[in-house]
Amino acid sequence: VIVVFVKESLPLHPKGKIMKANKLFIIDFILLILFVLTAVSGFGMHLAGHSNIHAIWHNWAVIHCLSTLLFVGFTFAHIYLHWNWYKTLFSKPLGNKSRVTIVVSILFVVLTISGTLAFTVPEGPNSHIGIVHYIIGIISTIFFVGHIIKRHKIFFKGFLKKK
Repeated sequence: VIVVFVKESLPLHPKGKIMKANKLFIIDFILLILFVLTAVSGFGMHLAGHSNIHAIWHNWAVIHCLSTLLFVGFTFAHIYLHWNWYKTLFSKPLGNKSRVTIVVSILFVVLTISGTLAFTVPEGPNSHIGIVHYIIGIISTIFFVGHIIKRHKIFFKGFLKKK
């Protein structure tokens, strides 16, 4: 529903294709929603792990896993559309490249690995790998918010575009 709404509000290329900038806007918009859902469900899952009601933790875990899978998928699409930026990381000096973006990229990989381990080696609430993933998640959330704030003007230009 969100994708259709956003897609309908964006200008199309004369041939009817959505331009790269518009694809990025759609993906970034969806990523913002999924980021909030993933972070909130992660915190909810952690807090529910301190209760004695397993069903509450389980419900948060299901929401967290589903939103995270979508988040990872859309993040790969986001990275794909920025692939030229990533290719120049090792071929050119960092110069004015965003260090926050580099840290966010590294944290994304570490968070994805720790989350995969927590999912594939389930120990339930308050597992060691789950706590490690939670701590990395808190650190990542701070940097992800910084990444979003740094680009908020670019992001909101997509809302203000005239047809």
